[in-house]
Amino acid sequence: MQPEKPKDEGSQAAWMSEKEASADFGPLYDERLRIDRIVSRLDVTDDLVERADLASELVRSVSRYEDTIERALFVRLDISAPAVLEELGRERDQLREAMTVIHERTMGIDPRNVHASDGQGFEDTLEDVVHRLRALLLGEDRQIAALMGSLGPEDRRQLAEDIAHAFRSASEHPHPPHTAVGRFISNAHVKLDHTFEDVATPSHPGADTING
Repeated sequence: MQPEKPKDEGSQAAWMSEKEASADFGPLYDERLRIDRIVSRLDVTDDLVERADLASELVRSVSRYEDTIERALFVRLDISAPAVLEELGRERDQLREAMTVIHERTMGIDPRNVHASDGQGFEDTLEDVVHRLRALLLGEDRQIAALMGSLGPEDRRQLAEDIAHAFRSASEHPHPPHTAVGRFISNAHVKLDHTFEDVATPSHPGADTING
């Protein structure tokens, strides 16, 4: 049985409550909603197979989200809030280290077999990922809300274009490559690992749940 986890005190970001959020953030808005669904489901399910699948989906989704935020949003804050961004960068690096463990434990392995070896260790790491993720998102949300409040209509339109462009090549690996070609190759490997599993009839109860 996994340790009891604290409930998320309103995981939806403040910037997402804005009327124009979907238009401004496009695919990033949808990705954040997906992350919230995954974390919310992890809060309530005890099924180990579903938890393993959700863990894999969480790593891929958070990786896309953070890569897009870094390349499209936080580059606009480099001058205005360097100390805050440095701290958020450290938190992001720590989250990525923990997600790498989940990535290595789930890629190429059917969710039904993930807990077969050191299941408690896997659950402890997953709990750490969720805890670090929630803390990071709170800090990022404050910076994003401040940024959006400072932008005029034309700047918001340009930001929406930059987000859409960055998201199209966003990395699904916890540690994103620095080039578009590198991200493409890395994503191809992740997708291949995700579909190549160690049993003939793969099971994805977590993905089925959050994708509807």
